[in-house]
Amino acid sequence: MPYTATKESLTVTEFVDYQHSYQHIKLTRGEDGILLVQLHSDNDFLRMGETTHRDLTAAFRQIALDRANRVVIITGTGTDFIGPRADAPGGRTLTRQSNLADEYAVWEELAWTNQREMNNALLDIPVPVIAAVNGPVRRHCEMPLYSDIVIASETASFEDSAHFDLQDLVPGDGSHIWMTMLLGINRARAYMLTGEVITAEEALRWGLVKEVLPQQRVLERAWEIARRIAEKSDSTLRFTRSLMVQPIKKQTLELQGMGLAYEALAAFGRGL
Repeated sequence: MPYTATKESLTVTEFVDYQHSYQHIKLTRGEDGILLVQLHSDNDFLRMGETTHRDLTAAFRQIALDRANRVVIITGTGTDFIGPRADAPGGRTLTRQSNLADEYAVWEELAWTNQREMNNALLDIPVPVIAAVNGPVRRHCEMPLYSDIVIASETASFEDSAHFDLQDLVPGDGSHIWMTMLLGINRARAYMLTGEVITAEEALRWGLVKEVLPQQRVLERAWEIARRIAEKSDSTLRFTRSLMVQPIKKQTLELQGMGLAYEALAAFGRGL
């Protein structure tokens, strides 16, 4: 009997299999296939660390494999989208290890494995992604800015507090990619070296975000756009996303490994 592919046969995973699997991610989906991904740490803004990297990577992979997801909205919780700043309590995520073997293990796990896989997993989501940026993005700006549509709150801002300026680290885990791609080479280099904050209005003026709205309107607007997009056919949604995200994937493939290697090498050099 000949095999006939159906939507059900192409679904690798189902929503019930992963909906409640993640400590830092609340997932909800309606019958229209719009998936809301709400990031949090203990019901407050997401604080990046080892477990959050793992959660995000695994969740993005599961989302990509679920054919019932038709549009994805990513948003934060509370006043911030992602934090904390590296100069805030608990903001320094990397501490010096007692020996070279332990130091290598930390970098191999946190940087090479977790960061590289998290970015790849996000870009592998095969349907349109909308970011509803409810507040400041203190680190990992690629998460909202790699989305196809970015709606930002008036309170939102974008910065790379985790690297050069505050932690004496090479900005190689993705910052060097999104900054040069979205800001232009000269503006990007200045921001990476100075650690300055990009305000919501600057982000709008420079084309990083589509709209800037009052905070209480951001998620509502994301839903409005998502419902319009979800009216399209599955094939149109998936092939359009694939076409749009390919340039970012190409840059990530070419530059991420080198960035992570330089970041780790410079960190080792500080201890010599």
